[in-house]
Amino acid sequence: MQKKPFLTDRIRYRYRKFLLWFIPVRVYVLHTPLDPDEISKRLTRIIKVYRWYFLWAPDAGDKKYSGRFEPNAFTAIKTNPYGVNRSIKIIGNFFMVDDKIYVRLILSNPFGILNLSILGIIYLFLLLFRVAPFHSLIANMGLYLLPLLLVYFSTNISFQRIYKKEKVNFFKLFKGRRLKDDEITRLGI
Repeated sequence: MQKKPFLTDRIRYRYRKFLLWFIPVRVYVLHTPLDPDEISKRLTRIIKVYRWYFLWAPDAGDKKYSGRFEPNAFTAIKTNPYGVNRSIKIIGNFFMVDDKIYVRLILSNPFGILNLSILGIIYLFLLLFRVAPFHSLIANMGLYLLPLLLVYFSTNISFQRIYKKEKVNFFKLFKGRRLKDDEITRLGI
């Protein structure tokens, strides 16, 4: 006798969709009909290989991303010539299963964690020096939580706005078909 899942698929889907509003990371697995040489050519057309790509954007010219390549993976961060806001990072891992190529794309906001870390350091100093401008504990807690919430939501909102467009660009780049959860489980990717 097969066990029924605790949550039905519809409830699980809505719960997952709700959680994704609060987590600035998306993961997709695609099947691509392209051969490895064609994939390599397409990636080198849009990604400028740069050693310090994660710190600042080089003058990439007509290339939209800076990053690096590995034998079965790539990492790219969107190049933004108009400012320091580089709010999307794409990590791609390639898998060969039954002579078919699959790509796992991970889209994330690389600077969200950096922003929260800097804010954490500021909070540490405020706690060490016992900065409490209000007499009420609740008012001080609200004062401390407000910047955290503002940084988190501004980081997450910028990611939500950008990732959909980048997802479509990479789906087109690989001529990929998105795999369903059961296909991913069956393939073990």
